[in-house]
Amino acid sequence: MIRRALALLVALCAAGAAHAADGLSGTYQPVDAGNAAFPADAQLVVRAEGRGWLAMFRGEGLALLPLTAMEQHGLFPDIGVEARLQCAYSRAFLLCRVAPGTEFADKGFTSKTGYFTALSDDRIFEMRRVD
Repeated sequence: MIRRALALLVALCAAGAAHAADGLSGTYQPVDAGNAAFPADAQLVVRAEGRGWLAMFRGEGLALLPLTAMEQHGLFPDIGVEARLQCAYSRAFLLCRVAPGTEFADKGFTSKTGYFTALSDDRIFEMRRVD
């Protein structure tokens, strides 16, 4: 019985550590708040849930699912593995983490903070993590 309880505790701790280190969970605000896409008080809260994440924006939740390395390469073919790109998608937007300073030349965008959302090829917004 004690072994079973200890095994359960270890599994729960490992799951908690995996969620904390997932790279996308957190609270974000747009760098250019108050533009046409985001109101000045916009805040995006993302937390690990199931095999992906739950993104909350203005009280509404959207499931975010991870993109595979192949899918990411299809979207961003010029970005190498050294950029440590990690993206998740929903029906409304894409949320990505990347090494700060990574340039997306074909999109005319350079990520300064390491976090961005994309609504389309030409609507990419720099985000800053605030937690």
